Amino acid sequence: MPSSSNDAGAHTDRREFLSRVVGAGVAVAGTSLLAACANNGAAVAGAAPAPNATASWDMSWRNKLGTYRTAYDSPEVMGGAALAYADAAYYGYGQMGASESEFTPIVILRHRASVMVLDDEMWSRIGIGEENKLKDPTTGETSTRNPFINWKEGDKHGNIGEKSGVDALIKRGAVVLTCNWALTGVAGRLRNKEKDHGWTPETSLAEIRKHVLPGCYVMPNGIFAVSAAQDAGAHYMRVLV
Repeated sequence: MPSSSNDAGAHTDRREFLSRVVGAGVAVAGTSLLAACANNGAAVAGAAPAPNATASWDMSWRNKLGTYRTAYDSPEVMGGAALAYADAAYYGYGQMGASESEFTPIVILRHRASVMVLDDEMWSRIGIGEENKLKDPTTGETSTRNPFINWKEGDKHGNIGEKSGVDALIKRGAVVLTCNWALTGVAGRLRNKEKDHGWTPETSLAEIRKHVLPGCYVMPNGIFAVSAAQDAGAHYMRVLV
């Protein structure tokens, strides 16, 4: 059945409201972010051209951004708060009538939070759960796996939901960026744990990079990731608990 004029008006009102909300977020945050972001990572009016990617740094995430985009800057694990922020924003935009493809959270896991992008094997090898005093979502014991991925129904000790794990958010279209400097520090911990392997700084970092979760983008450092997200028209939010 064709939409009535009232339905069309309501749809327009929702779009206008979303635009006002996004604009207000800039004012409240007190940032100097660029307004009027365009679809699919297109250049923002008045912005300097983004630098080209190199073989080492995959910047293709800039082409995946929806109309509405916010960068959630998380330098600490904080129980996975950044993931909850992104999930909550998805819900809010959905309530305003936007589809998930129209909103892209850019989750920046840098500094100590960089370990959240590593797979279960590396969590076990380095003892990341013990270092961060994190529980296994199922058993409640010290976690020997990454508790921020692979949600399972019935987990009583988890910090994520069905839609808010790192892997689940990536499937929904979120962009996850992390810090190569921080991963270099993690590589040093690998060398200390596996001294008999003969790791060098270069080979240990390469090993760490092999265990970054699929769909996560390693950036030169976390501060660059924050800057690049804002250059791509994303509003900025610091993750706090």
